[in-house]
Amino acid sequence: MPLSIPRALYLMCALIVGCAHYAPKPLSPERTLQTLQSRRLTDEAVLAAVRTRTGDRSAPPGAPLAWDRAELLVAALELNPTLGEARAALAQTRAGLRTARELQNPTVGLSSEYDVTRAGESPWLWGLATSVLLDTFASRNTRIDLAQAGIRGAAADFNESVWTVRHDLRSALLGVVITSRRLSALQNDVRLRTDSLRLARARVAAGEGARPDSLQAELELARTQSALDDARGALADFNANLAAALGVSVAALSGVTPRWDDVDSPQPVPEPALASLRERALLSRATMARAIADYDARELDLKHKMSAQYLQASLGPGYTYDHGVRKVTFGASIALPIFNRNEGPIAEAYAARETAGRHVLAVQAGILGEVEAATATYASALQALTRIREQRAASEQLVRSTRRALEIDATDRPSALAAELAASTERLAEIDALERAQQALGALEDALHAPVAGPETRLNLSDDSLSQRSERP
Repeated sequence: MPLSIPRALYLMCALIVGCAHYAPKPLSPERTLQTLQSRRLTDEAVLAAVRTRTGDRSAPPGAPLAWDRAELLVAALELNPTLGEARAALAQTRAGLRTARELQNPTVGLSSEYDVTRAGESPWLWGLATSVLLDTFASRNTRIDLAQAGIRGAAADFNESVWTVRHDLRSALLGVVITSRRLSALQNDVRLRTDSLRLARARVAAGEGARPDSLQAELELARTQSALDDARGALADFNANLAAALGVSVAALSGVTPRWDDVDSPQPVPEPALASLRERALLSRATMARAIADYDARELDLKHKMSAQYLQASLGPGYTYDHGVRKVTFGASIALPIFNRNEGPIAEAYAARETAGRHVLAVQAGILGEVEAATATYASALQALTRIREQRAASEQLVRSTRRALEIDATDRPSALAAELAASTERLAEIDALERAQQALGALEDALHAPVAGPETRLNLSDDSLSQRSERP
């Protein structure tokens, strides 16, 4: 008997039940803004994540944290919206693996005919035809391998995003710490130069000094006050950058005092540790992992293009009810490689693989150059910091000597004040040198994509759970 309409409807309903269903999820900018502004580092979920990843699980819930660099980094990994976007992009790429694993669906065609001239015989002709592409397991496996190579590349991009968050956080925190010290030193320098200007004016009024001396003191005070104003503005900028790196508003930083206990003591990296980190960066840094994944994808794409040069066949079994006569049909179709054997796409795939291979070498050479340059710059910055600290110690020794001399009337107040101003200048120079040394250390860590000192060394920044957890709203 031909396929009845109720049976056809039943089959269609069965197919529809197994389909995925669309669930609307409208976006509300007002709600996302409210969520962003309400985030706090002291939220219980954030504190729990920080304690879990830093290994400090003994503290009771709600207990305050030290907020060192490791704890701030974990909070940023939880809250930073750019990292959340990278996590979603990785999940999107992983979803492509399911597509690659799926078998090709067959196509079905239904035809019918009614013969009005037939009398006493069945006037209907029903036909059901199918077409099934012979998708070989080799071709399907190639698609799966391609999807997995894409996932490896997307995971490398995610790890690069993790390191970018760490870089932004460290730079902002360094700016906050150093600028706060520079602000305090400049305030002391303003006080000293105000005293120097007062003494210079008094000497001019008493006929013991020239007017240019007073003008020079005024100019130096104005320069210091301008530097102080710049430092105040820079501190506000760095606080905003720190909040952005953490994924919170500036108001959320109130009540939180970031710490960097070892900021004053950047140390040379031991050569064995540096050699190990350099080798790991040259073989598996995120940019290197992305380049290798791209090369693997081009290799697999070439393999896929090579298989496409052979016959592509489809089979089409069917069933026909021809005016009372039941028939089973069978059809086949083949794409004949007459005009080309896929030579163009194969040549393109060969060229793409060669380009990807050259890119891997270029990336590796770039990483090596970054590491070597950063290593040399850091060593030079440490030497400069040591030299300036020696100068600052000598200037402070001079201040102590002039103070003792002033107590016994062996010198005058302007000479003692000049020594204090020289020491203040050296302290500011030491802050600048310390900033350059820490920036050089940060550049070396960026080249290695690994922290070399401090509390962050106890964190595993390549942990897969960073990319697999559900995204925070």
